[in-house]
Amino acid sequence: MNPIEVHLALNHVPVLATLFALGLIVFGLAARREGLLRVGLVFLVLSAVATVPVSLSGEEAEEIVEERVDAPETFIHEHEEAAEPAVWGAYALGVLALFGLVGFRARALPGWFTGLVLIGTLAAGALLLRAANLGGQIEHQELRGDTPALEAPDS
Repeated sequence: MNPIEVHLALNHVPVLATLFALGLIVFGLAARREGLLRVGLVFLVLSAVATVPVSLSGEEAEEIVEERVDAPETFIHEHEEAAEPAVWGAYALGVLALFGLVGFRARALPGWFTGLVLIGTLAAGALLLRAANLGGQIEHQELRGDTPALEAPDS
C-alpha cells in the first residue's frame, strides 16, 4: 500500500474511536458506571495510537498529492494546518487516558479527572472532526460548498 492508501484506510479510526469514547464517557457518567468510563479511556488510548500512522502517512501522502497537476493546494494546506492541533490533541488525550487507567487502576476515577477527560474528549473530537472534514474536501468537491450538491435522480 502506498501512503495515500494507508492514510485513507486509517484516517477514520481516530475520529470514530474518539466519538465512540465520548459516547461511553457520557453514558458512563449519566449511568454512574465506572466500567464504561474505563472502556472509554481505552478507546482514547487506541485513538492516540491510531493517530501515529495516520499522521505519518498523511505527511507522505501530501508529498505525492501535491505533485499532481490538479491538486487543490488550498485544501491540502488547510487540512494540514487543521491536522496538526488535532494530532497533538489526540496524543495528549491518549496520555491523559493512559494516566487514568494506570494511576487510578486500584481506586475510583475522581470527579475532577472524569470532568477533565470529558472536556478534553469534546475538544479533541472537534479538532479531529474539523481536520477530517477538511481532508475530505481535498477530493470531494461536493463537500467544499463551492459546487452544487449532487441531486438524486427523479423517480
